[in-house]
Amino acid sequence: MPISPNNKSILRKLALLMLVLMPFQLSAQEGSIEPQPAIQAPLADQSLMLDVIRHDDGFVAVGSRGHVLLSEDGLQWRQAGAVPVQATLTRVTQFGRRLWAVGHDATIISSTDAGETWFIQHFEPEAQEPLLDVLFLNPNEGFAIGAYGRFMTTSDGGINWESSRLTDRVTSEAIDWASLASAQGDIETMPDEFQDGEDVDPREDANLGCYEFGECHLNAIIQVDSDRLVIAAERGYGFRSTDEGETWEAFRFPYTGSMFGLLEQQDCLLAFGLRGHIQKSCDFGRNWDEIPVDSQQTLMGGKVAEDGTAVLVGAGATKLRLYPDGRIERDADQLGSDYAAVALADDGLVIVGEDGVTHE
Repeated sequence: MPISPNNKSILRKLALLMLVLMPFQLSAQEGSIEPQPAIQAPLADQSLMLDVIRHDDGFVAVGSRGHVLLSEDGLQWRQAGAVPVQATLTRVTQFGRRLWAVGHDATIISSTDAGETWFIQHFEPEAQEPLLDVLFLNPNEGFAIGAYGRFMTTSDGGINWESSRLTDRVTSEAIDWASLASAQGDIETMPDEFQDGEDVDPREDANLGCYEFGECHLNAIIQVDSDRLVIAAERGYGFRSTDEGETWEAFRFPYTGSMFGLLEQQDCLLAFGLRGHIQKSCDFGRNWDEIPVDSQQTLMGGKVAEDGTAVLVGAGATKLRLYPDGRIERDADQLGSDYAAVALADDGLVIVGEDGVTHE
């Protein structure tokens, strides 16, 4: 069935927000079970781009159709010479001179020459579970996370990846299920004789949503120190680990919507996402405070500058600066394009989103 122009716009927004409820429609492989190399496109730097990082005195950006863009100054961009997939790439990371990118079709690709050429480490289009973030603790140990709770690990630099569900590694829950059920109205509507009964299990009375079957989208992962990791997920869920990702504890953010990004700002964590919500924790996610922002534009990406200022970007050309002293500056244009990620340049910001790459 043909897709109307309006639906195409919606799908682009869904790709940008990484709400991959129908990843088969967002895949650039168009049903192919074999990877197809990215096509050299003259306007690749104006296509949908979802992530950008500084690397090797330059910049690397990734996005739709397997596009990988390289730049020395953030102003002039060229397409990487050899990318073996056309799948949408959602995230790129580095450790030393090594690069990894992940995306739709459970794609993981890697580069050892500053992003010029790439090779496939994992490709699984039949799974229909896009990967949404990737992190390496060292050149060998890494994680790739994604839709429907997919959790992948490697101990050999990505030569081999083991795939599972994150909930398979959850060994504890720092969640007040009774309060959650009450907030949802479940316990309050129960007959009085059952509310305090021994047979009442608050966890069963709460609406666990995606968590019940281990299918929450895992949107972002961050390393806090040598042992501690945090994952931001869908529907207000989060996960933290104190043993390099071997086991995890589930928790809830105060805001029940999805968090799309995590940053560390002066020994505190920032989680940001849907409807412009920003939450801050200075005790490894045990307690969170909402940072009030006069905006409901969804926030998608961010970086922290050397002076401790957090720069966040999102829908409606939103640019938000959170200074270490608590000051907030916001610039946005509701009619502007949606931003997905940002990198800090010596002379400004390199921003990627639905209209490609911009330098401000």
